[in-house]
Amino acid sequence: MTIGVFILNPQNEFEKNFYIPIATESFFNECWLPAIESIGLQWSELFSIGVDIEKENVADIIEELIQIKEWARKNVHEEHQNKLFERIKILQEKLPQAFRRKDAVVFIG
Repeated sequence: MTIGVFILNPQNEFEKNFYIPIATESFFNECWLPAIESIGLQWSELFSIGVDIEKENVADIIEELIQIKEWARKNVHEEHQNKLFERIKILQEKLPQAFRRKDAVVFIG
């Protein structure tokens, strides 16, 4: 299985095509989850089971991504770091773009 981001109930072509891949389930469990559990993060912990988010949640999620990246610098092998950092960068850049429509709801899972 793959963990990714998409817009629920898309209302236009942009929303229908919006998708951000985060990680395979195994990579998430190996590289993301130890950071999430070690730091005690609220939102990121829900990615593996799935969570709906709204625009007001984005800042908190971005902050958690920064914390995961900082933790990974010290605790994840360089090979996996690069892949993890690449996905975090994409999430930081593209997740806010999902909320062009004020009442959009995004699913991460």
